[in-house]
Amino acid sequence: MGWVLASALGTVCGTSNVSAQTDKAHLTLAMDDVSSLVHLPVLLAQQLGYFKAEGLLVDILEQPVNVFATNAGAGMVAWSVPFTQTLQSSPREGSWRAVMQTGRTPQLVLGVSKKTLPGFKSLKDFEGHRIGVLELDSFAQRCVDFMLLQAGVSHQRVTFIPLGSSLNAIQALKNGLVDALCASDPLMTMLDKRGDITVVRNLRSMRETTRVFSGLLPGNSLCVPASLVAKDPKTCQALVNGVSRALKWLRTAGPSDLLHTMTDSAFSPDRAIYLNAVDNLRDSFSTDGSLSAETYATALRIQKILEPDSMVARKPSTATYTNEFVLQAKKRFNT
Repeated sequence: MGWVLASALGTVCGTSNVSAQTDKAHLTLAMDDVSSLVHLPVLLAQQLGYFKAEGLLVDILEQPVNVFATNAGAGMVAWSVPFTQTLQSSPREGSWRAVMQTGRTPQLVLGVSKKTLPGFKSLKDFEGHRIGVLELDSFAQRCVDFMLLQAGVSHQRVTFIPLGSSLNAIQALKNGLVDALCASDPLMTMLDKRGDITVVRNLRSMRETTRVFSGLLPGNSLCVPASLVAKDPKTCQALVNGVSRALKWLRTAGPSDLLHTMTDSAFSPDRAIYLNAVDNLRDSFSTDGSLSAETYATALRIQKILEPDSMVARKPSTATYTNEFVLQAKKRFNT
């Protein structure tokens, strides 16, 4: 897995000889699935040398999202993670701070198996069936939970199957072990192009995301310990600067530019599918990295619906995110 990780880790290994330099900050950046294109801006910042240009050495680490909550406030560790994780992760309010939004939408696709549910008509048809997600209690599962709730389908009538990886998801769908799948690209574009699924909800689209959630539900964000924002704002700024440049690069990158960033891996769709997947996601990537009050309000509302008890003692939005570093990056890079 991880068509970009090989290059990303190659960059890390290539810079190991300078990691001891005292003028370089060293940061571990964790993410749940390095093969997922939702992390593309972050991985591009690493691969294109934008972090290094900011005096920041970054180690990419693949971790399940459930580690995010247990790692609250863990020093020089940042995450590329769905923003809603900051709303559900910690009883210790403000342990994590989102410093940049990279996804304007959830960047997920809900697809139905043409093999096991050929007559699918509405979300109510999911009753008694199995929906695959890469990880239980993940952002994907929560999005599906909300959509089922809106459709009047009890979550007790649906079984979620954790699949762990894109390769496992492909096999599970092929063998009829799941009837539907909610995941990100390039996996979902590949399955769609192969004719294995029917797309029933496209949460890459800003329009459909707004229709489903009555507002834009944010996708991935860069999150750091709140203590790091206070103690080492220079490192936070370097992190945001690197990804800001990557987002700007991505907006104008042509096919040859994108293919140059694609490397061989255990899960690597062909070039046409890869380019198609990036195109499917282009509008869903943030333009400047800021998180608006309206977007935050949508995330908060959805979280209250899904987990009302966890929101009782939540502090104001300033304890959850800040746009201060994004504003500085916008001035510097004209994003």
